[in-house]
Amino acid sequence: MQKKFMGYLRKNGEVGVRNHVVVLPTIGCANELAWRISKEVPDSVLLTHNHACIRLGEDAQRAKRTLVGIGRNPNVHSVLIVGLGCESIKAEDLAAEIATTEKPVFAVSVESNSTYDAVVKEGVSHLAAFVELANQEKRVPCDVSKLTIGIKCGGSGTVSAISSNPSVGHAADLLINAGGTVLFTETAELIGAQDVLAERACCDEVKNLLLQKVNNLLDKVKLNGVDILGSEPTQGNILSGLTTIEEKSLGAISKSGTSVLKGVLDYAQAPTGNGLFFVDGTTQASQLFIGKFASGAQIQIFSYGGGYPARFRYLPSYPPGVKSLPVIKVLGSSDDLTEKDHFDIYAGDIITGIESVGAVGDRIYSLILDVASGKETYTDLHCEYHEMIQLYADGLLM
Repeated sequence: MQKKFMGYLRKNGEVGVRNHVVVLPTIGCANELAWRISKEVPDSVLLTHNHACIRLGEDAQRAKRTLVGIGRNPNVHSVLIVGLGCESIKAEDLAAEIATTEKPVFAVSVESNSTYDAVVKEGVSHLAAFVELANQEKRVPCDVSKLTIGIKCGGSGTVSAISSNPSVGHAADLLINAGGTVLFTETAELIGAQDVLAERACCDEVKNLLLQKVNNLLDKVKLNGVDILGSEPTQGNILSGLTTIEEKSLGAISKSGTSVLKGVLDYAQAPTGNGLFFVDGTTQASQLFIGKFASGAQIQIFSYGGGYPARFRYLPSYPPGVKSLPVIKVLGSSDDLTEKDHFDIYAGDIITGIESVGAVGDRIYSLILDVASGKETYTDLHCEYHEMIQLYADGLLM
């Protein structure tokens, strides 16, 4: 199996598979100002988001952790932080934490410049200089051990556990065996299968932490007096043949492969070491993708079962419009076979016996390395729809 790809070697030893100059607001109030600066430098990537000062406690801490993680991601060459001055997350503080990666970063704010026009002028000047530096970077041969990929499934149905998810799991095992790192998530989609996954934990500490995360979610469901059925499985899942959360969860964990579970992470937390890690978090695609990106994922895999979501073509795999996180879409099957042309990998031939899980998984692994070396995914080439980033909040707002 191939163990090299062509990436951008960073000063801190990490490797990017993309080389983008990012404009990152500190808060949603600064989105328009950041947009004004970014549009003057077309080669920059603007990442607006929904963070607000009214977030408190863990929600506020998580938001800061996410913004810092976005800036630290190795796919980001350099960062311009844009702030106001009255927000709790200061532009200078974000810049200082991101600068620990040794990448170029600069903070501008209304507070330090006094006027809107002065912020724009200074921001454009630094942003243009960052783009010029980024354009001088060249890809070099890098080891697969430098890769971290995120995995999520969606549009789950009866075919998910047979075709798309186990194929992605096979590719995940190949990457881990080559020294890479895999992040998978969706705590609600462990319910009923948590003990199966826990048996793969490397130690009792990891096993107990995994079970604790699931129990915390179950306690929250009970506290709110709601029935999780109707959300898990979703109405779309039910239309595609799933009847219980246990069925969905057993299919969902198959995308993690068979490797040993090395750790359990909080949302936007970076892993320590290589291997397989579970990330505690929501099931919403847009929030998960940016959380994995903040954890250090350079590539995201979205494994579709089929059903109506397979006919969205772009959604829900790319609503945030995070250009710096390429998304590989894998389709398990579809009633309309013309839709498979809108995905990067079609796994439906497993169901008909034409192809094996291993063969499709091998193709996914090869595509991961190709995308890491610069190949554009279907969504990279065709999706023009973008939304602002939705940072994950647990509801502690004023």
